[in-house]
Amino acid sequence: MAIEKELLDQLLAGRDPRDLFAKDGLLDDLKKALSERILNAELDEHLADEGADGNANRRNGHSKKTVADGDVTDDAGDPARPGRHL
Repeated sequence: MAIEKELLDQLLAGRDPRDLFAKDGLLDDLKKALSERILNAELDEHLADEGADGNANRRNGHSKKTVADGDVTDDAGDPARPGRHL
């Protein structure tokens, strides 16, 4: 994918070309913007996948955990997931 000349002109407008690679220059700004966009997209996808299967986070720390007959359950009586610390 080629970057359009007009887009480059917009990015370079008002900047000294010698400062493009300097600390806090255009390249640093582009890396930061791209990283944030990638992380936000990854987080959005993760949250969408979590809610899609109906297993949204029900255990958010607001309910008390109890032990009944040696089985670990929460107040709703749901068993705790194996390997999970209470």
